[in-house]
Amino acid sequence: MTNREPAMSTLTIHALDPEVEKRVRGKAKKERKSLNQTLKELLAEGVGCSPGSRADRGSEFAEFAGLWTDKDQREFEAATADLSRVEEAD
Repeated sequence: MTNREPAMSTLTIHALDPEVEKRVRGKAKKERKSLNQTLKELLAEGVGCSPGSRADRGSEFAEFAGLWTDKDQREFEAATADLSRVEEAD
C-alpha cells in the first residue's frame, strides 16, 4: 500500500464582497504571491492551521476558555487587589 497525498479540492466563492476582494488582491500584490496562494494561506489561518500542518487544537476552544486582553487583565487585577492582602487579625 502506498502513502498517497489526499486529492486537492477546488472551491468556488460566489458573491464575494468587493472590499474583501480588494484587500485580498492588495495583500497578494504586496507579498508578491499569487492570488491563489494568498487565499489558501488566509483560509488555513482562518480555520486555525497553517499550510501543510495540523490544526492548532487549542484555538478551537478559545471562545469557550476566553481570551483576555492586557486591559482585561489590568481591570481584573485592580478589582481583586484587596483579595491578596492578609489581615493581621486573621
